[in-house]
Parts: sequence; C-alpha cells; structure tokens
Amino acid sequence: MPFQILRIEYDCAGNVAARQTTKPVFEFDEDALALAEFDACRAGDELEFDPQKNCWRTTTPTGGRLEFCVEEIKT
Repeated sequence: MPFQILRIEYDCAGNVAARQTTKPVFEFDEDALALAEFDACRAGDELEFDPQKNCWRTTTPTGGRLEFCVEEIKT
C-alpha cells in the first residue's frame, strides 16, 4: 500500500489550523518516515517522534507547532 505525509499545523490554542498532504507518494512506510523527519528538522528546532500517531513533531522558531504524520493511503 502507498503512504503519504500529512503536514498538520496547530494554532496557539492547540487547534488544527491547517492540514496539507505532501508529495510524493511513498511505497514504503520507512521512506515516508525518513522524509517526515527531514521535513520536521528543517521546519523547527526540537524533534519528537510519536509512535502512536506515526509522526514527527516540531516547534518552529516562532513558537508554532507542526506535525508530519505518515498515513497509509486507502485505495
């Protein structure tokens, strides 16, 4: 099954402010997780992995919170 990265941005109250799927689509979960980690590292300073949500979290220099989650694409 293919996988995609979902970028989730939260506002200062902790509510979802934006959700965006990124390209490309990945054949393997591990490849998508590696790129999600890279994207989170570029976007912020502190990285944290959440195995339950299968995502990388980061805080931006301006204090925003982002998640880069890997999801299986249902076909």
